[in-house]
Amino acid sequence: MFLKRIELQGFKSFADKTIIQFENDITGIVGPNGCGKSNVNDAIRWVLGEQSVKSLRSGSSMADIIFSGSEYRKPVNMAKVTLVFDNSTKVFDSPFEEIEITRQLQRSTNEASYFINKTPCRLKDITDLVMDTGLGRDSLSIITQGNISSFADAKPEDRRLLFEEAAGVSKYKKRKKISLNKLNQTKENLDRLQDILDELERQLTPLSRQAKKAEKFLKLREELSKIEISVLAEEIESLNSQIEKLQKSLFENKTIYTSKEASLSKQDLDIMDLRKEMYALDKQINELQGEYTKAMEESYQLEKRKVELDEKRKYAMSMADNAKRKEQLKTLVDEARFEYFDRKARFDKQKAELELHTKSMNDLKSKTQRAEYEFRQSNDVYQQLLNQKQILENLAKQPFQHQAGVRAIMSARRSLSGIEGVISELLKAHNNMANAINAALGGSVYNIVTIDERSAREAIRFLKKNRSGRATFLPMTVCKPRFASNNQQLIASNCNGFIDWACNLVDCDEKYGDLRDRLLGNVLVIDALENANEAAKMLNYQIKVVTLDGDIVHTGGSMTGGITKNQTTPMTIRSQIESIQSQIDGQKLKVDTLKEEMRVLNTRLDDETDTCVHLQIEQAKLENILATKKQKYDDYAAELNQLGVELDESKEFVEDEIVVLMSKMHARIDEITSNMQSLRQKRFNKGNQVEEMENQVRLTRREMSSLQSEIHQDELKLTQQQTYLENALMRLNTDYQMTYENAKSQKEDIDIEQAKERVLFLRQEINKLGNVNLDAPKEYEEIKERFDFMTSQKEDLEKASEQILAAIDEMDQTMITQFKDMFDKINAELDGIFKSMFGGGKAKLSMVDPDDILNTGIDIDVQPPGKLVKNIQAFSGGEKALIAISVLFAILKARTIPLCIFDEVEAALDQANVERFAKYLSHYRGQSQFIVVTHRPGTMEQCDTLYGVTMQKDGVSKLLRVQLKDAIHYTDKEAEQ
Repeated sequence: MFLKRIELQGFKSFADKTIIQFENDITGIVGPNGCGKSNVNDAIRWVLGEQSVKSLRSGSSMADIIFSGSEYRKPVNMAKVTLVFDNSTKVFDSPFEEIEITRQLQRSTNEASYFINKTPCRLKDITDLVMDTGLGRDSLSIITQGNISSFADAKPEDRRLLFEEAAGVSKYKKRKKISLNKLNQTKENLDRLQDILDELERQLTPLSRQAKKAEKFLKLREELSKIEISVLAEEIESLNSQIEKLQKSLFENKTIYTSKEASLSKQDLDIMDLRKEMYALDKQINELQGEYTKAMEESYQLEKRKVELDEKRKYAMSMADNAKRKEQLKTLVDEARFEYFDRKARFDKQKAELELHTKSMNDLKSKTQRAEYEFRQSNDVYQQLLNQKQILENLAKQPFQHQAGVRAIMSARRSLSGIEGVISELLKAHNNMANAINAALGGSVYNIVTIDERSAREAIRFLKKNRSGRATFLPMTVCKPRFASNNQQLIASNCNGFIDWACNLVDCDEKYGDLRDRLLGNVLVIDALENANEAAKMLNYQIKVVTLDGDIVHTGGSMTGGITKNQTTPMTIRSQIESIQSQIDGQKLKVDTLKEEMRVLNTRLDDETDTCVHLQIEQAKLENILATKKQKYDDYAAELNQLGVELDESKEFVEDEIVVLMSKMHARIDEITSNMQSLRQKRFNKGNQVEEMENQVRLTRREMSSLQSEIHQDELKLTQQQTYLENALMRLNTDYQMTYENAKSQKEDIDIEQAKERVLFLRQEINKLGNVNLDAPKEYEEIKERFDFMTSQKEDLEKASEQILAAIDEMDQTMITQFKDMFDKINAELDGIFKSMFGGGKAKLSMVDPDDILNTGIDIDVQPPGKLVKNIQAFSGGEKALIAISVLFAILKARTIPLCIFDEVEAALDQANVERFAKYLSHYRGQSQFIVVTHRPGTMEQCDTLYGVTMQKDGVSKLLRVQLKDAIHYTDKEAEQ
């Protein structure tokens, strides 16, 4: 048998696993209406690929074919049907002797699975396997009552499908359909290709022009870059030189200006002080002037009295005798002696005073010289500190002078993306913590912080391209804080000399918090090395410890310390500047103090010098007066001696004698005059000083104004030159991704003026080109390559179209031949079979359009015995069924079909025709296998085996197998009884 067995489980009413074995040519499946006997036919069609839920009579979805339960049975979750075929005759195009086709459906997923010989496969694989074997789900091998009734009523074109299946041209028709689809797809592809080719061709022409333009642009730009790099390098070198000169000039001028400004302020204060002193001197002089006037008035009165007295004496002497004359002369001698000794005493006092002031003047000269020496020494130290500060500030402006890679990146940071800065710039150490933080960071102080790793890679490529050295980059995306454990923090806080953790001793922007904590979060700061050793030991040498001096106790216990020649780093330079500024402030105070002391000493020295000069003048005057008084005294004494009178030097004058009063008054006037002259001399000197200082102030102001103008001009020039420099560097970085050092190394020895003219010319030529599409050459090549590829694809598709058309023509010819041959065979068999089925008459098949065999419909011309009916629609239902069965048997005669399934095809026939149908069915024994679903006794009689289908209360179909000979035996036995 071709179909050996059917296995059903969960399919429709077959809830339990059911196996139907086929061992005879004709097998009948019988049973009352509704028992599920047609479900066997549905199961076969379902396995062979039926997808129509309506055709399977199973409700609204495919899941409805699964047994859904009944009053006494629960529903099942899966339907599974297996057909087992004998392929020994190679009906199927497969090397296997037995073919097992399975289809199953899960209720939960509503997904179907297909298997061939228990191997998963696709529905298409099953359809291809059974194609043109006569077993297709729409083939003539599976005939139902509906097929029979619709065959006679079908249109000629629809009726043709049955004959195509019989002729075995379905596979060709399917292939032709596939080929036509491919041909349509190919045509669509060709149309699309042609549209694309047209579009590409429209793009190629302008792109060709743009590509040539771009190539010219690139050639000009290459020459321009080669020359302009040299020009820019030369300009940058020149600008650097000019900027250096301007900065030096600015520094010098600003230093001078600052010095003059400070000096001017001091001079203004000094002038103010001098004017105050002059005002005080004027006040003293005015007071002395009043005293002098009063003294002169008193002196005048005394002089007047003395003159009157002298006149009286002269008169008395001229009229007196010798005795009175001696008495008067003796009085004159006493007065002369008093005046002489009074002047001599004043002279000696003045001499002693001169000697005292001379000594004081000499002492002041020594002090002034010493103060000047100390001032020069302090000022030299002050200037050295200023120079050191300037050096540090220059280092602060160029903190990476010895780090070529870092310097290159920071110079080009505007043209690079994601550069945040250097660690030393981003982290600010607290006061007095710079050395400790610098030691904690170590080499990381020069690390460059980037936003992410891509920015770091871009910067490294920049360094490699420009050969600008190396640098270490720290992407912020990889910075994760690292802190000591709670236990370590507790131990550290109790160590001698504990300062803090390094991360707490720096300031930074909030976004760099993770960066700070990664570098310094687990570094401990201790005051001194001894305590650092002890702390490291307590922490089991698992924590890095640094001291305020920058000594380090590394993890593991190794130590680093000492002094290097150059301890200046970007991290420490700020604290060094602050430290040296503090020294400068202290030294400046010392210099100012010494300068003030020197000024005071000079002033005192000037005063003492003036006093000495004044005393020398007064002494010279008093010396002349003393000589006069001595001569007067000597003259009177001599005259008295001639008269024989001895001098009495023991006589003293009383306080109210006119000579004493006049002597005191002269002394007072001389003192006032001396003081007035001294004060006037001081006033004069102060006035000269003020005038000189005011002249100096005016001169200083003019010089400062000139310096200010020069500084302003230099600042403008510096700003301009720095802008030019920045633009040149930016052009190098942006246009050529090149550092100045790299450009300098590539600079050619050219005439700079000619090069500038050439650069100008090249730029003009580039500007003439207008907008340039630099991607044009690449786009042109890509589109040209695509155009050529598409052209070759078009040629291939055209060839493929021709091949498909040739294959379709060949398939059409094959289908025409096979269909015509089969049509003729069926037509030759139909008349005889029709006569057997109807007991006479005649029948034949005809083509509606014989000239179009591939598409023509099929008409059936029949004439039962005794009737003349031209239209088949006029026949009764039974006659139509019998005509259809006759055609079916004719097809079976013309082509052997291994398996036929008849589902109540004889239902419309009367008993006589049923018997004819059944008897004729037996003619095909040995040729085909028949499975007949029927309830007609005549048909049952011709079956070799009968399967009875019953359905109990639980709604589940069950089978009972009976051999026909056994059934006849049981029937005869019952009849005998």
